[in-house]
Amino acid sequence: MVVPEQYPPIVAGGVILPPHSGLISVGLSLASAHEVPWAQLNVYLLTSDQGLGYCGQNLPDSPTWSFLTPGWTTTFTVTGFQVFRLPCEVTGIRAMLHMRNNGSLTPPTPSETIAEATFPMSFQIRR
Repeated sequence: MVVPEQYPPIVAGGVILPPHSGLISVGLSLASAHEVPWAQLNVYLLTSDQGLGYCGQNLPDSPTWSFLTPGWTTTFTVTGFQVFRLPCEVTGIRAMLHMRNNGSLTPPTPSETIAEATFPMSFQIRR
């Protein structure tokens, strides 16, 4: 995928792909088996690189929900991402519904995670 010039670079050579830009779209069905007071959806663009292990995250498009009851379900399509560096060789997408509410942008721990799924795929994001 080639990032259009209308999206200017950010610090460290990345880019913000705004929600509804039409560049990346990840549709998800989410569920919780137990009561959860607060939840957030994080979606990571995975890489095989050492270090973080991901080159982007749905920072401009990371929804939250409150007061999930047992059996709660919803669908959501993530369309906005912050890509930290270009080019980025994406090797998969990891979606994590979690209950951490402290502002940390790193992936949640297993004890903070409600549900997660990883989908292998391969594409490049570049200028």
